[in-house]
Amino acid sequence: MRIFQKVGNCYGMFGIFNLFHSSEKEFLPTFLILALDIYIYKRGDVMRKKLLLLALVLLLSIASSAVKIEVWIVGWSNEHERTAENLIDREFTPITGIEVDILPLGWGDGDKVILAIISGDAPDIITSNVVELGIRGSLLDLKKTFGEEYDWLEAQLFPAITKQVHFEGTRFGLPQNVSVMNACYRTDILAEMGMEIPETWDDVRAMLPKLQANGRDAGFFYGSPSSNAIWGAYTLITQHGGNFFMPDGFTSAMDLPESIRGFVEYIELYTKHNMPKAGAGITQFRTGEWVMFIEGYWTYSNLVASAPEIEGRWAPGLIPGTKRPDGTINHGTFTGGTNFGIPSTTKNYKEAWEFMKWFLSAEVQAKFVNELRARTPGALMVPSAPEALHNLDTLPEAIAMAIHDQINESVAVPYAPTQSVHYRYVEFAIQKCIQQGADPETEAKLAAQEMNREMETRKIEYKRFIDQLAKSSK
Repeated sequence: MRIFQKVGNCYGMFGIFNLFHSSEKEFLPTFLILALDIYIYKRGDVMRKKLLLLALVLLLSIASSAVKIEVWIVGWSNEHERTAENLIDREFTPITGIEVDILPLGWGDGDKVILAIISGDAPDIITSNVVELGIRGSLLDLKKTFGEEYDWLEAQLFPAITKQVHFEGTRFGLPQNVSVMNACYRTDILAEMGMEIPETWDDVRAMLPKLQANGRDAGFFYGSPSSNAIWGAYTLITQHGGNFFMPDGFTSAMDLPESIRGFVEYIELYTKHNMPKAGAGITQFRTGEWVMFIEGYWTYSNLVASAPEIEGRWAPGLIPGTKRPDGTINHGTFTGGTNFGIPSTTKNYKEAWEFMKWFLSAEVQAKFVNELRARTPGALMVPSAPEALHNLDTLPEAIAMAIHDQINESVAVPYAPTQSVHYRYVEFAIQKCIQQGADPETEAKLAAQEMNREMETRKIEYKRFIDQLAKSSK
């Protein structure tokens, strides 16, 4: 009996300590435990005391382990949120005891993330430009924090998109989905005209006169001069081995011979070969006006869901490519993803990491996308794990393979501080060439000069961050 009294006293003292040091969400469970503790030792027999002591231990364990994390995800709809939370409630929380609140943000809400970090009110996981925030000290270096676990998880994802979070040996995030451009081909019309799916841009240029003479055409929609032109230009630039930026992130690559050649070829598709500068895109593909249509990966989903009349009459495929010196063909375009990051201010970083590991696993990603597509048939989120992409019951394997191959052929834009600011100089160059007839080689070099001028300023601004990273890595 004295033993129980001593144990009871210990629990009582612990309860009092816990009561005054508990968080708001833990106060009630702690108070109830303490009250029950007092009640036990004032009343009841020995067996009752033993059972209640056991109950106390269990209650205390549950109360102390209950954690809720908050996740903000840019680009998600309410349907994404509902689908994810249903999956979390079924499979994640029951196993881990970790509750998850998801807040979907629109593409225009990125500033909310930055403001939350500045104010010290950041959630436990965010999606944003993780490298930009990370080098400023706002996010955890996941590789440094979680070591081999990080390496293992990164190895499960597409290498083409994980490279976008690499900077000076750091890893401030991991992509939770993939964005890539893809091509669609009207195989029925091509066959009627005695043509095959083009492998290279040389093939496209050879096809265009005959297509146009017969009231048909081929071209970019996403990536055309009227819709995100920089990504059409990036396609040709990377296929020649160029890029927008050098790997250091502080030097333009637009004046490299490879970049200039690709930029010139992109411009000439419109100025010499009369490829359509604008259009309704998917509508013209459905009617057969366009036999080749380059758009984001979401086009595949839209065609399956909304164009049953051309089922079996079109095929997914790689974007036309450029021959390398060794004779192989480079079908590259841009690729990227929305990245998870963990703010450095969170106390729940271990729980946040557990969620990231779980959500980015191939099994869970496949379940999430399948359930999302079952709810909204026209929706498609490409998972960042290749294995998950091939386990989408709601997506034909031919489309999954086309997306997979295109991602593997493609190149993420190297990180550059405030890189969206620098893109405008490429856009200016494109429009000046197409609208005003400016010389593309000259404009590519001028764009590089303007980008370098701004990046010299960035070098000064970011030097202390880079120096700090270098010191912390030693």
